[in-house]
Amino acid sequence: MEKLADYMYSYTAYPTGLQIGEVAEALVKKHPCLTEPGSRNGWLGWMYSLKYKMGNYRSKLRSFGFPEVTCNSLKNKHPDDRSPAKNIKKARKGEVVFLPHYPVGDSKEQQELDRCQLIAESKKKESTAIKDLMYRTFAHRRHDVVSLQMSIKDLKDRWPALFNASQVSAEFQRITTLTLEPKFLSMLDRYSPKLLSLFQAKKGAAGERHRAQMRTLLQSGIPIQRTRDVVIRCLIDHLGEDASALIKDFENPADASVSIQEELAEEMMKIYLLRDQESLEESADVGIVIEGTTVLSGLGDLSRACCYLLGLTYALDLRYPKNLKYSFEFFQKVLLELDSGNLSTKVQRLKNYLHV
Repeated sequence: MEKLADYMYSYTAYPTGLQIGEVAEALVKKHPCLTEPGSRNGWLGWMYSLKYKMGNYRSKLRSFGFPEVTCNSLKNKHPDDRSPAKNIKKARKGEVVFLPHYPVGDSKEQQELDRCQLIAESKKKESTAIKDLMYRTFAHRRHDVVSLQMSIKDLKDRWPALFNASQVSAEFQRITTLTLEPKFLSMLDRYSPKLLSLFQAKKGAAGERHRAQMRTLLQSGIPIQRTRDVVIRCLIDHLGEDASALIKDFENPADASVSIQEELAEEMMKIYLLRDQESLEESADVGIVIEGTTVLSGLGDLSRACCYLLGLTYALDLRYPKNLKYSFEFFQKVLLELDSGNLSTKVQRLKNYLHV
């Protein structure tokens, strides 16, 4: 049981009941002699045994100082959260590396010095040291993000180099082992023809909204970025959510820049598109605002902004907005194929349609 618990921990420190049940079932299939007589499925007792074994195993690792479990010890929790099951910090979105150890031979103090050097390098116009310093300080940064749960403003002050599209992509790859933008956009392009067909056939008021969005695609020479924009907006609507809860469009009058910043300062999570006055089809700027702070800008188009917003939810350990949970679930589990085995009914139905 100890070896089995260790093997399970190598995948996740906090397995779900479904995952533990799958392990118990596999155990009995591998060793039929362990089948429980009288049990309705032959492995229910093993599931509960594994559940308690994992709890004991985490307690053992906590005593050795493993960061992924020590962050949830009562003494390390906020006074308002000092309950064993409250506000558990754990991988929830298919993360492979959630809260790593400091590297062997390295220390928190040394990484703090590297962080200070990183800030100095970030102020230079061109620096070749940022990539290496970001890699070396990964454990220290995850401690700030996960264990200390710093605000976005504080994280931007402490880790300015992270708030760059290339570094968000690199951080995402360190956490999940996947490349962010190539995977997201290639899967979006792969599913776009079927999605557009589905939106075109939609009945009722939602169908009318979809067809209104899709009329621009009837013109010749439409860039692929415009097609992706329409697919994303219709997708959010198709999933029963409001695209305006995620996307905010602005025209680009020069004298309105202050009012735009004031409006975005009230947003918790938003993609903004600043339209060019001369061509409202083109975006002068596309960026992301989180907790009233602009974290990325100059992203070019809506599809890249959605891609990097998803990357930021991993890099900054953010929960998905409740009013957009199905859209983010589709981005994560269908487009990026992260933790794709446990889908909501709504997203599962859409995925089944795409794979017919």
